[in-house]
Amino acid sequence: MASDLLSLPYCLSSTQILSRSHIHLRHIITPSNAKFLNGSSRKLICVASKQDSQYTQNQNRRSANYQPNLWTDEFIQSLRNHPQLEKLQERATKLEEKVRLMINNTTDMEPLSLLELIDDVERLGLAYKFDEDIDRALERIVSIENFKDQTQKSLHETALYFRILRQQGFPVSQDVFERFRDEKGKFKVETSNNVQGMLSLYEASQLTLEGESLWEANAFSKTHLMNLMKEGMKVEVANQVRHVLEGLPYHQSFHKLEARQYIDTYNKKEPHHRLLLELAKLDFNIVQSSHIKDLQEVSRWWMNIGLASKLNFARDRLMESFFWSVGMVPEPPFAYCRKELTKVVQLITIIDDVYDVYGTLDELELFTDIVERWDVNAINTLPDYLISCFLALYNTVNEMAYDIFKERDIKCLPYFKKAWSDLCKSYLQEAKWFYNKVIPPFNVYLENARISCSGGVFLFHSYFLVNQNQDITEQALHSLTNYHDLLRSSCTIYRLSNDLGTSMDEIKRGETSNSIISYLNETNLSEENARQYYKILIDKEWQNLNKYLVMDSTFSKSFIQVAINLVRIVQCVYQYGDGFGRPDNVSKSRIKSLLIDPIDVDVI
Repeated sequence: MASDLLSLPYCLSSTQILSRSHIHLRHIITPSNAKFLNGSSRKLICVASKQDSQYTQNQNRRSANYQPNLWTDEFIQSLRNHPQLEKLQERATKLEEKVRLMINNTTDMEPLSLLELIDDVERLGLAYKFDEDIDRALERIVSIENFKDQTQKSLHETALYFRILRQQGFPVSQDVFERFRDEKGKFKVETSNNVQGMLSLYEASQLTLEGESLWEANAFSKTHLMNLMKEGMKVEVANQVRHVLEGLPYHQSFHKLEARQYIDTYNKKEPHHRLLLELAKLDFNIVQSSHIKDLQEVSRWWMNIGLASKLNFARDRLMESFFWSVGMVPEPPFAYCRKELTKVVQLITIIDDVYDVYGTLDELELFTDIVERWDVNAINTLPDYLISCFLALYNTVNEMAYDIFKERDIKCLPYFKKAWSDLCKSYLQEAKWFYNKVIPPFNVYLENARISCSGGVFLFHSYFLVNQNQDITEQALHSLTNYHDLLRSSCTIYRLSNDLGTSMDEIKRGETSNSIISYLNETNLSEENARQYYKILIDKEWQNLNKYLVMDSTFSKSFIQVAINLVRIVQCVYQYGDGFGRPDNVSKSRIKSLLIDPIDVDVI
């Protein structure tokens, strides 16, 4: 960046961390930087310190024995854009207009056909292109005078109507299902023989709000789908049912990853739209090329700051971090947000490993204090590895705050600092539990763990990265800094899903701050019972999150979507274990399908 303010956040001339020498810094406050930081930003000059490190190299350190990085920078830089990218873009532009006409030209289209078209558009990963068109189409459906009678021709139609309207923010009532219930309010058994109806009901039940009886449809539809599987069905239908029941329901899934799978199977669906499928393939490859460019940029950043080589006890997960950021903000216009969130994931991962497996309690207390004060002048009290860690954090976060200030005149650094300070304090609490061999009560653990999961850090940064200036309000900022109910539910699911996936490795390391350990210690139940209880808690938090889809909120729709997407990527990553810390073949396959392997498509 050209501005003289570029150097304000930095204590180094580049993003490369100095390794061996200890750093002492003096600062100059100028009129320009005073405005940026409200008195807390400084122009920094680095000089070598003569002070001896307090770090003792021979201290015994724990190790988590994390597996090495699977995706080197050399491999990432070798990736290439689609060879026919320009032709793909030209063809996609033409097809986009044709699909838009399909959605808008609905005069002679039955409501069910329109709903199924919208569902296909969304499942193929194209909804971001047609948001306004979809909203107008749904408004027309709702305004049809006798639509209720039309949709109640089948359970499938009603469930599809309910799910799509709710997920698009329309306040549709669960009463649309009344005709499928008996006098006791239970779903009628005779509705259970239709596979399509049961699948649609199961997916619709995921949009239940807290206190609604519709949640009963979840167990009802799941049970009958399993029974129908045993009775036998067509291979394509059986594969569809198995995918839904063995994986995550669509509403809770990583939609971009689901789109990749749906593209592969869509041509077997009857009916299907050939133009829609072609556009989905073209768009997937175009977006993938854009992702590759962004991935290569953040990989260069990661190599430049040098933390992976200096802190080799920690996880080196650049590719997994980028995959995570795509899960949070998959839409192409949010490229800058994705790149910055990837940096956030990387820094969280390193700092988490410092607290979890490497730092001594004395070192961690010093580091936490310096992060809380955001005081670069105090780093000479830290060992070398924590100096590197703090400078990487300090420089990266300050640069992000400066970029936002430069482009939009928004002072976000105080909020970023609070998020990182809260995170480190929660990490320190867990370290104290470990060193003192304390197993905290479940509720005490969970209250701290809602912060230590790091969801707040993601959402604090995302708030300023995805929102337009007019969406950033004092009321919303107050809610953000006080960990509003939206953040609380997202972070609760995050923590519980993470613990379900990582508990076995953490128990092997002797950690005491894990919700499974706390719950088992408190209840004397089996681990399987604990896991079932967690799934109930996660379902309840999802019902709470769902209300933000249909209610007025202090937060923008864009930010609410990011908070929900955070939960989706978390559940995806930890679905079968620790897909981040110990990525397996499933994790590798997902990354390859989304970020590396293009879809075969003939450009006409």
